[in-house]
Amino acid sequence: MPVKRKNHGRAKTNRGSVNNVQCVQCGRLAPKDKAVSRATNNPIIEAASMDDLNLATIYQKPDVPSFFNIDSYCVSCACHLRIVKVRSEYHRKERYVPKALRPKKL
Repeated sequence: MPVKRKNHGRAKTNRGSVNNVQCVQCGRLAPKDKAVSRATNNPIIEAASMDDLNLATIYQKPDVPSFFNIDSYCVSCACHLRIVKVRSEYHRKERYVPKALRPKKL
């Protein structure tokens, strides 16, 4: 059978089996190495309340704690939500980091 991807759509090398994670969107179980993970860092206080807090305090921009959350999506939900784009056969072979995720040079 022809192989669509070199790694069979998984990031598992010399590991045997991997734990499953649940999709945030639909609840489907997907292997951890196959699921699409995106990290978010949301402040506890929303922006409107933050403005009120800045007016009420004498300190400059207080450090507000934030939630660090890792969302895992199955491949079909990641495509549906446009987190991952569908690529042609030629472009699937390219291994690159998108511009938005590249580390900034100093």
